[in-house]
Amino acid sequence: MTTQDARNRMTAAPITPIVVPLWLGAERHGTDLGATILHGALRERWTPAIAGAAYRRLGDMVTVDCPAPADAERRIDHRNLAFGGAILDCARAQAAAVRDAISAGDLALTIGGDHAAAFGSLTGAACCGERVGVIWIDTHPDLNTPVTSPSGHMHGMPLATAIGLEGRALPELESIVGREPMIDPGDVALLGVRDIDPAEREVILRHGIWALPMEDWHDAGIGAGLALALDHLVSRGVTSVHVSMDLDVLDPAVFPGTGTRAPGGLTYREASQVLRRLGDWDGPIRSFDMVELNPSLDPSGQSTRIAGELLATALGLRMLPAGFSNH
Repeated sequence: MTTQDARNRMTAAPITPIVVPLWLGAERHGTDLGATILHGALRERWTPAIAGAAYRRLGDMVTVDCPAPADAERRIDHRNLAFGGAILDCARAQAAAVRDAISAGDLALTIGGDHAAAFGSLTGAACCGERVGVIWIDTHPDLNTPVTSPSGHMHGMPLATAIGLEGRALPELESIVGREPMIDPGDVALLGVRDIDPAEREVILRHGIWALPMEDWHDAGIGAGLALALDHLVSRGVTSVHVSMDLDVLDPAVFPGTGTRAPGGLTYREASQVLRRLGDWDGPIRSFDMVELNPSLDPSGQSTRIAGELLATALGLRMLPAGFSNH
């Protein structure tokens, strides 16, 4: 893998947390609050006493303004991209924040918000690399367009836009990057998908997108399946990597606090293993998303605790220092 900066920034570089309180892509309240709460949960764990010297890695929060239209409640579920303009404005601002963080040598950490936040994170990542690879850890491929989407909700469309599908939402974002598509479909690896719309299945097959559905991932072994995805990106010669994790990839029995649940997802321990192994990889991960926490769907607070713990794990926080032994 050839790149001027081959460091994996997940566990070593300074971190710019970019909070995106967006609910318009899911057209369901709660993920906007989830973004702020998840950032707070990370801060609670990322203390000098727990993180040690790594405490200094976590920089000041950047908040992306994501205002809803005044008549937002009347626009919900109309299947007409009613929130397209607001999401486009949010994506442009977020893309600039992601681009600036990566250019400064930081890990650009997007904390959502619903997965429409990936419109901005993918655009920002594409601005900083000629060949961007994507690890998409999600129950859903998010490869729909306004025509193919059964719901019309834009949080199911960002990856379709990034790879330049015909009829995609928000094609205006390509002018920021200066190329179409922003990301080559062959440079995408889907992990854990298990709720795939018919049109999305056709896109995966037609474009030869690398995919390991959840059942196959489990059968291959969680660590081994992740290694296959990373090897694919290495074989493609990508020069930087963006990781996007939708928390609905976890099993609902473990993580009920998300809006688009499907049975058969990752356990907490499996998700932790994925994130730890991503942090140990020697490839150039420069940006990372964690999205779709909706605390209003889990009043117990379990999902918020799990999301906070997993995010801290993704950034390198461990129970004991690496190499520690008292035996």
